[in-house]
Amino acid sequence: MEERIIDREREIKIKRKREGDDAVDALAADETEDEIPEEELVLEFPEGEEYDEDLVGLTPSQLKEELARREKALSEAREESKKLAALGEEKLAEGSYDEAESLFGQATVYDIENAEAGKGLWRARTKNFTDYEAFYRAEFAEELSLASEEVRAFVLKEAGERLVAERETYRSEAEPLKEKVEENMERRRGYFRDNRRYYLIRYGIFFALFCACLLGAAISASFLYTTTSIAPIVLISSFGGVALVMAALAIVFSRKLLVAHRLCRENEKLSSTEEGARLAYLQSRLECLAWVLDGAQAEEEEETEE
Repeated sequence: MEERIIDREREIKIKRKREGDDAVDALAADETEDEIPEEELVLEFPEGEEYDEDLVGLTPSQLKEELARREKALSEAREESKKLAALGEEKLAEGSYDEAESLFGQATVYDIENAEAGKGLWRARTKNFTDYEAFYRAEFAEELSLASEEVRAFVLKEAGERLVAERETYRSEAEPLKEKVEENMERRRGYFRDNRRYYLIRYGIFFALFCACLLGAAISASFLYTTTSIAPIVLISSFGGVALVMAALAIVFSRKLLVAHRLCRENEKLSSTEEGARLAYLQSRLECLAWVLDGAQAEEEEETEE
């Protein structure tokens, strides 16, 4: 029974009577209770459907109108999806694959459950399964993994055998190449780290000497007003000259240190070498094939590994 508290003093109960819906004052319920049999109005959501806050608080008549409006909108969307899919089929027959893909894509937006539109979309993307590059675009591969079973079954029936063979080819090339790339990367890693350490130490030494010279010049300057000797001026000039030399050397080694640091960072990227770039390419294609061939299972395995 749905109850609403008004001014914290009176409550209105929505009742369903034989002749229709009515709202009855709870304080006057005893006067009409014997006249018309009543039964509670229970609003239940079908199992598996999400809770819809927009339906909360609606009266039965408002709920009925809202559900009717939604059903009408859904029916219109499905009709529009069918029309767009039909136009897509015409463009597909003409060989206008880009236009067909656009129309089928719009059809699936109107009705994601339109399996015929989903099938046509992949026929257009692959030019009737003569061009397989669409399977290697991450967004398309993931989209297919989330498609309906009917669409996935259709696509895999047409292209599955070839895609499985391509995956085996990529795997056979990627596995030995990965070992080689990682071995070379580790070898370069030690060299680049030693190189960075070399310049870091020298930069630190010259920067420390520069600071020491500045401090010496400052201390020497403090004696200018306490002595008539020329010694403070000589010391200031000496420390200043050495400080300039140390500053120049520190700048030189700081630039070399930045280069060494950049080399260490670039070495960690596969794209830094030709073999690494090839491995990255193979891995990206294998990842897309995992989405296409294994579907949502691939995502679950990735989450488990993480």
